Amino acid sequence: MGLLVSGCMTAAQLASLGMPANYARSPVFDSQPLWRTVVLPPTASSPSSLTIASGFDDYAGMALLRTGHFSLVDRSVVDQLLNEQEFSYSGVVDQATAVELGRLLGAEAVMTISIGNIVHDSFWADEPAQRDAGIHVKIISVETSEVLYTSTGEGSSFQGAEDALRMALEISLLGLSN
Repeated sequence: MGLLVSGCMTAAQLASLGMPANYARSPVFDSQPLWRTVVLPPTASSPSSLTIASGFDDYAGMALLRTGHFSLVDRSVVDQLLNEQEFSYSGVVDQATAVELGRLLGAEAVMTISIGNIVHDSFWADEPAQRDAGIHVKIISVETSEVLYTSTGEGSSFQGAEDALRMALEISLLGLSN
């Protein structure tokens, strides 16, 4: 990714730079001002990406709260239910399982995060910490199983993989600020 983008840019600013808005919002999303939401642990295409993303759902929750459209179910409650119900982290990505988990937690929506590859761009060989990361985010209604919001985001950072993931998340949530 040749262009580094701050997480503070709006969708309109990205569009002015020729970057597409890679998100879609359901008309149902705007039907209520605040969605009680649970952020599920991320899934990843590789075990090493999942290790890098440890605790990433906490950051995702904070970013989601900043949009002003969501309140959150406490992370410790999520972890407790995952343990008690013997949900596996890898099984949570299934939309039906995610919706069921959201219902058990008393949420109105669930947020799933799928982490793609995290790679070092060989162009930056002299920058060993440089990483590019991609994610896919879905916010799903627990009542109807309808996808309220879906988006992809890509981030690049010279500060390492965690920072690239954070940037990818911020970009994927830009469609919620409209």
